[in-house]
Amino acid sequence: MALGETQALLARLFTDVAARRAFFAAPQAEALRYGLSDEEAATLAGLDRGEVESFAKSLLGKRALDTRKTLPLTARALGDRFDRLLFEAIDAPTKERHRGDAAALAQRLATTPCSPPWIADLARYEMAFVDARRSGFVALARRFAWPVNDIARQLAAGARPDVSPRGRVGLWFRAPQGRMFHHMF
Repeated sequence: MALGETQALLARLFTDVAARRAFFAAPQAEALRYGLSDEEAATLAGLDRGEVESFAKSLLGKRALDTRKTLPLTARALGDRFDRLLFEAIDAPTKERHRGDAAALAQRLATTPCSPPWIADLARYEMAFVDARRSGFVALARRFAWPVNDIARQLAAGARPDVSPRGRVGLWFRAPQGRMFHHMF
């Protein structure tokens, strides 16, 4: 088998719902579109749809777990809705993996009304910490409509946040290979 083409097709099948649908609707034709020979296409056409779907689901579960680690307070605040909202926000894997999925969720929360009303600010707050950990010099400023540092503190303590809208500005600084500094105003 043409290894590169086979890997490309399998990666697409495991990570892209539309590609899976197209493949299982016409497996031979889709495999040929990826540059596989008739014989190779026939072999891949024999893939079990249930097994492919199961593996794809396990990959999504891993992505959700990794994103929960990246945005732990957002995950705690959203509870059972976290995975559904994440899966609505992501489509194909990103090069930045955890950061990319977390950023996609933060963007979705910022553009689609969601409860609690401060959830988008909380996700952006957590993303600022992720961005501030990147290599090199980092200087970030973020404006928030809610007191996200209070929300984060309350969630971390296991409490249900009790806050009112109150604008805040957060600053993050980090020198190359240095310690990160963060302050909210």
